[in-house]
Parts: sequence; structure tokens; C-alpha cells
Amino acid sequence: MRLFLLKCFTNVLQNITFVRPICQNMITFHPVVLKHHIKPDKTARIKIRVTHNRVSKYIDTRLVVTTSDLNKSFEIKNTAFIDATNDIVRQYRHKCKLIEDRIDFMSTQDVLDYLNEGVTKQVPAVSAPDPEKELDFIAFARSRNEKLIADGKEGTAQNNSTAINTLIRFTGRQDLPVNMINVKFLTEFEEFIRQNCSTKFKKAASRAPSLYLGRVRTLHNEMKLQYNDEDTGVIRVPLNPFNKFKIPVEKATRKRAIDAALVNRIMNLPDDNSINSGGGNRFNLAKDCFTLSFCLVGMNSSDLYNCPPPKGNYETYKRMKTKDRRSDQAEITIRIEPEIKALMQKYKDPTGKRAFNFYHTYASEQGLNQAINKGLKQIEKHINMQLQDEGEAPALNDLEYYAARHSWATIALNKVNIDKYTVHEALNHVDESMRVTDIYLERDWTRVHDANRKVLDYVKEAKYVPAKKRKRK
Repeated sequence: MRLFLLKCFTNVLQNITFVRPICQNMITFHPVVLKHHIKPDKTARIKIRVTHNRVSKYIDTRLVVTTSDLNKSFEIKNTAFIDATNDIVRQYRHKCKLIEDRIDFMSTQDVLDYLNEGVTKQVPAVSAPDPEKELDFIAFARSRNEKLIADGKEGTAQNNSTAINTLIRFTGRQDLPVNMINVKFLTEFEEFIRQNCSTKFKKAASRAPSLYLGRVRTLHNEMKLQYNDEDTGVIRVPLNPFNKFKIPVEKATRKRAIDAALVNRIMNLPDDNSINSGGGNRFNLAKDCFTLSFCLVGMNSSDLYNCPPPKGNYETYKRMKTKDRRSDQAEITIRIEPEIKALMQKYKDPTGKRAFNFYHTYASEQGLNQAINKGLKQIEKHINMQLQDEGEAPALNDLEYYAARHSWATIALNKVNIDKYTVHEALNHVDESMRVTDIYLERDWTRVHDANRKVLDYVKEAKYVPAKKRKRK
């Protein structure tokens, strides 16, 4: 009897088909600190564990933590490093998304080579397009993004990806013949964007039609440059839908300037040394970066992240946002005023490669900007509570890092009577009416330095006036 049952059981096993789990090729990323890698000085480098096809390997980061940044299980507890590693993981996931059609056939080492180098020889090459086949707009956009990421332009690549993902939702397909993009298609796409933008992100939703359609237009024009050759008569992208279709004009940027006395209050906040959820880290970072930005005439977070070391008492840098669009590479020189000399030392890059050490902690300028804005939300709450304790109404609403730049310009123009041309120059904008004249002028930043000194002196003496009293005046 036992032999009979054993034989039956064996027959059942032989007829079972084992199905491979569909999730085994899913890539996972996990920031870790390996206990046995902690050095005698109690420091260790953060690694990213990459698991693909059930095989795990590690990528080193440049982030170094101490045991005080870890909990008892050796997991990261310091908010700054959590933000930094989350940003790294987001970038890795984004890069893997670009090769999702090939990644299942890659080994874990192939994936690591791709993530480390941007392009890897092990990735199966994409064959050249067949002239008889219609070009795929989405495939072109993804290949373009790979180049942007390799060139260090992650922000532009992210904007492209957001627009393309919305386009995929609209069409319901992963490919899009470029010649389907005509005026009717773009009109329907615009309506889709307006109806489907998440109400959770109202500010972004209001700008979405302009931003997404603008990215599609740029990619469409780049595709024409690559595949059309008027000299030989080879025109693979014949349509010009953007000649007739007008991209909706983006609404005017909301005014983000705040009162000079509120700027004063932010700059003079004492450090928050609490350890509650690491809140003090972002609070202090936001306060310091807001102060640096305001005293450096509205320097953007991308420029704080990338600018070179100062020379003597002057910081000269090329504005990241516009340097590729201007013949002068948007270079500007700002005098370092006494108000921020201590902060310049506090955040000084020990390697001397850049002015500030932010790139050691944050993997990208976007990660730094996000951390600053989270800290500013804490500052907003803190100051509004202070005002309420003083019998005043809350005065800050949706405080953002860019408020430093807007506030500097508004105070300069309206409070200390700096002429509009100097404000343009200080913000490193181009005055279209003076573009030709500027070609012949040697730049002298003295007026900007003097204007900045006047603004800082005004803010130093500014006293907060409640909104009701301002209206009476």
C-alpha cells in the first residue's frame, strides 16, 4: 500500500509544471550601511544594494555617515541622508525605466555598468531605423533622454519623461508614429492634459499644458533636425503641426515675494537643535540656504549646488538655468557680504572643487531643492505661530525657496529705488531692448554690488507691519 501511494505521488509531481514567478526580474534598490564596513573612526560609506534576477550587488555612493546617523539596526536615521539616498534611488529607477524593454535580458552586473556609466556596452544595441518604417516618437524621446542624463542634464530629462508618460496615458500605447502628431492630435492631447492633471498638485496642473506641449514641440523639432535632410530631399518627418497649433501661454508666475521684515525674521532665526524626526536638519538647512540665496542676489539652488569656489571676496558663476542659451554663458559676479561669510565657511567644500559641500550630501540639485523646501514649510509654520503669539495674523503662505529671489528683486525695486535695468542685471536676466548694446559693453558688477548692499541694509532695519495697518496707510 505504501509503495502504491508513493508511486502515485511521484506521478503527480512529474505532471506539475512549475511557473516562473513574474516578479523575479523586478529590480529593487535599497540604501544600506554594511556593519563590517564601519571603520575604526565610526564612519562608513552608504551603498545601494541592487537586486535583479535574485542576484544582489552593491553600488558605492559618495555619502559617508557616522554611527550617530544610524539606528541600532544600522539603518539610516539622519533625514539629510535619507533624502539623499531616496534621490539616488529615484534616478536609478528613472534610468532603468528608459531601457525597460531590454533590462530583463541583462545581468545584474550589466545593470550596474549601465547605472554607473549611463551607457554600457552590454546593453543590446538598438538597430538603426529602417527607412521604410515610420519613426517612433516615443523611442526617439527615450534615446534623447539617455543622452541628456549622460550629459548631466537630469532636470531636462525628467521634464521630458513626465511629458512622454502623459502622452503614453493619452494614446494608451508605448509607441507613437511621429506622423500621427498633427494639429488635431495636439488639440486633443491638450484637452486630455487639462482634464487629467491631478488636482492634488494644483500649481503644477495649471502649468502642465504649456510645459508638456512645450517638451513635445522641442523633441519634435530635434527629431526633424536629426532625420530630415533638405539638401538631399530626405524628409522623414514631413509634418509641421506647431506652425498652426499654438501652445497655450503659461499663466504669469505667482508673486512669491515676502515682506522685508519677514526676510529679516527668517535670516535671524536661531538654529533648531531638536532631534525630533531629524526636523532640525531641514529647518537649519532651509534657513541657511534662504539666507545665502538672498544675500547672493537670489542665487538658485542649482547654482548653490554647482557654483565654483569664490575668489577672494567675490563669487563668480554661470547661471545653470540659462548658461546654455546665452553667448556670455550667463556669468555673473557677486560680492560676498559680511552677513554670509560664516555660512560660506560652514558649508565650504573641503575638496575645493565647488563653493559649497551640498553635492557631498545630496545626489542632485533637485534633491537639495526638495530638502530646502521641506525645511521652509517648517519655518513657515514656526514663524506663523510666532506671529499668532504676538497677536498678529499668520503672514506666510506656501513659502518656497524661490521667494528669496523674488523678495530681493521686489525690495530692490520698490523699497530702495534701484533702477529696473540694474535689477535685471542683478538677477542675470537679459533685457531684450539692450541685447545688442550689451555685446559692446564690458561687464562691471559694481552697481549690482552696491544695490545688494542697499537691499541688505534695508532688510536689517525692517520692522514687521501687520497687513491691516499697511492697508490703512
